[in-house]
Amino acid sequence: MSHLFGPVPSRRLGRSLGLDITPYKTCTFDCVYCQLGRTTNKTVQRREYIAKDSIL
Repeated sequence: MSHLFGPVPSRRLGRSLGLDITPYKTCTFDCVYCQLGRTTNKTVQRREYIAKDSIL
């Protein structure tokens, strides 16, 4: 499931919406400063998490 957030300030667009298309806490990194907290699903595998048609 994707996550929609915003509106957030954008220097280029003024305000914009964000769309996170990867599952919650799935990342290649485990950054201590991440807004989501510790990564629980670390992966380097490229794959389609959400079908392109469902996003469009």
